[in-house]
Amino acid sequence: MAKTIKNVLYILLWRLGVFAIARRLHKNQALILTYHGVLSKASDNYVNRNCVSAAMFDRQVRWLKKHYTVMPLSELVAAIRGEKPLPPYAAAITFDDGFLNNYSVALPILMKHNVPATIFLTTGYIGANGAKLWTERVDSIIYSSTLPRLKVQMNGQPVEFDVSSQKARERASDRIRSYLKSQNPEEREKQIIALERQIEQERNFIDEMDERYKFMSWEDAKVLAESGMELGSHTVSHSILSTLATDKLREELQDSKITIEEKLQRDCPLFSYPNGTERDFSPRDQDMLRKLGYRAAFSQVYGFNPPGSNPYALKRINIARSENFAYFLAKITGVWGLMKNLPGMK
Repeated sequence: MAKTIKNVLYILLWRLGVFAIARRLHKNQALILTYHGVLSKASDNYVNRNCVSAAMFDRQVRWLKKHYTVMPLSELVAAIRGEKPLPPYAAAITFDDGFLNNYSVALPILMKHNVPATIFLTTGYIGANGAKLWTERVDSIIYSSTLPRLKVQMNGQPVEFDVSSQKARERASDRIRSYLKSQNPEEREKQIIALERQIEQERNFIDEMDERYKFMSWEDAKVLAESGMELGSHTVSHSILSTLATDKLREELQDSKITIEEKLQRDCPLFSYPNGTERDFSPRDQDMLRKLGYRAAFSQVYGFNPPGSNPYALKRINIARSENFAYFLAKITGVWGLMKNLPGMK
């Protein structure tokens, strides 16, 4: 019921012209969108929460091209850094992780509309058959389990999670992933393996999720680059930078950059923070990126970027699953940001 009310409210605001007014308020600020996956068909499966359908992506890209100057991300960065003028209503499209669907589903739509995008690659997973990001592994465990409850060690204490229903699995996934984001990679892997050992048998949803989980190959990445798309770094292993020791941090940032440059024979000056909230990267991480030759880094902090913004803490707007186009407009015009703290609106 609450979701229905929100959807109706967004449609009403659209019809009243509120989004058009809000869009003009950000006319001279850069809009950067984050996508993760584009699936052939719409899906209400919780694990697809960060994926949009091909039909919705097509509609969104068509609208963006009509109302914004959609630019290559490197050009947008140059404008933000003051090296060239920032055009009115400047925007860029980005994808995090490097899923195959970015190539197989999203690329044809981008080419159809002649719109550029940047794909940030988690290099340790590109071309790795059957590999999943740790966040997806957690989802797979929870949604594959036939057990009614799963146990996780949190802060040295065992915590049991109800996974007997769809809603319970969603709550468990959110809480477990949130906890594991605060752990270093070694501890996180230990916890995930312990979860995997509790599963008795898999459900049949894994094949359904192949389009969601599968990563592209380096050949796919080459085609993306040859098609005019930019490729950036998203680390080697998708580790959250704030959890890493300095030597491991350098390894993640440097090795991913070198791998992309060697595989694609192109410079790699752009970086996207895994997870990307304000607590996930620090001045230490920004300084390391600068020293390694990156020109800009992109967070998942919601907002817009006026000229002169810190190029190593640029804001983006995440586009998650929704078949309500008005919700998409609320996100990219800033209206959602004003309303998200209202009761029931996030």
